[in-house]
Amino acid sequence: MTPTATNGARSCAWLLDDSDLQREIGRRMLSGRYDVQVFGDGATLLEALGAGGMPDVLVLDWHMPNMSGLDVCKFIRETRDAASLPILISTSTGGDDVAEALAAGANDFVHKPCPIIEFEARIEALLRNKRIHERLVEAEQRLRIEGEFRERFMGMLAHDLRQPLNVFLFANHAIEQAVASANVSSLLAIQNRAANRMTRMIAELLDFTRSRPESGMPIERRVVDLEAVARSVIEEMRIAHPSRYFRLKAQGPCIGFWDRDRLTQICSNLVGNAIEHSSASPIDIDIAEHSEQVELAVSNVGTPIPITLLPTLFEPFRRGRDAKHMGGGLGLGLGLFIVQEIARAHGGTVSATSDAHATVFRVLLPRGQPGARI
Repeated sequence: MTPTATNGARSCAWLLDDSDLQREIGRRMLSGRYDVQVFGDGATLLEALGAGGMPDVLVLDWHMPNMSGLDVCKFIRETRDAASLPILISTSTGGDDVAEALAAGANDFVHKPCPIIEFEARIEALLRNKRIHERLVEAEQRLRIEGEFRERFMGMLAHDLRQPLNVFLFANHAIEQAVASANVSSLLAIQNRAANRMTRMIAELLDFTRSRPESGMPIERRVVDLEAVARSVIEEMRIAHPSRYFRLKAQGPCIGFWDRDRLTQICSNLVGNAIEHSSASPIDIDIAEHSEQVELAVSNVGTPIPITLLPTLFEPFRRGRDAKHMGGGLGLGLGLFIVQEIARAHGGTVSATSDAHATVFRVLLPRGQPGARI
């Protein structure tokens, strides 16, 4: 099978050798399978490359007057990497160090004379690796484009969904002020809860699209008191859940360089999760300093999380798939995933344990430094 470049044409091999005889031998050896262009000196080859020449592989003779093949290789490697332009260096002497050629940027090395079957096999191996690299680059570009498209789409969708929801909530509030009927108020309360749940789902989707595999959530650090953040969240939860009992305990100064809004999300998601998966038991929120770290622990008594679910508890959309095992729920299953991503963006970790005594979620956060991007 004739080797082809990625555009369907035959692969192009450039051959550099100062010997007329060796150039002709090389051209004949390769012309049956490749489009071959030969050069008698390194300067001419570099000029052709600088003018826009696009070879698929280079075969360079090591020893030549003025500019050696090794010098040409080093020069090319300043602008072209070994994956995009493979280089095979050849020599007719036996004293040259293979390690020196590879250190200069060559992909492979052969001694002349080289059997044609070995010569072609080495070149084809280089071209095969080049084609694999090109496919990987194309796949990466497609994934990046698709990811950017999905993020723009989710952003537009969230924006468009929020507008009618805000109108809905505003109208409900106005009706509540104007109507005294308990029956109507009850119906409006149901609608408000549904609209607020949709609002939280939209916020979770936006956070999901902003998360990056290499860094987690984008964060803006400033001096934050985690105890104050937790107290604020608990106050909101008491209003929303007046029948529940919350206990906050803090030990030591719990101050660090964190993103306050993101830490509020962590506390709100974990406390909300504890409320949802417990009945009347108190919710305990414990904050403690540990040298350069601060720990937040949220615990409740309730049905233990099945041990089979613990390893995948922080995966996205997990709750939606396992709702029947975890007490139902109407969220997207992104709450715990978002907690993990925010902790990771701060250089921290999150973990969970669950047994008949309690279910505990622990977040460890390094105190960080001003302007730090861990």
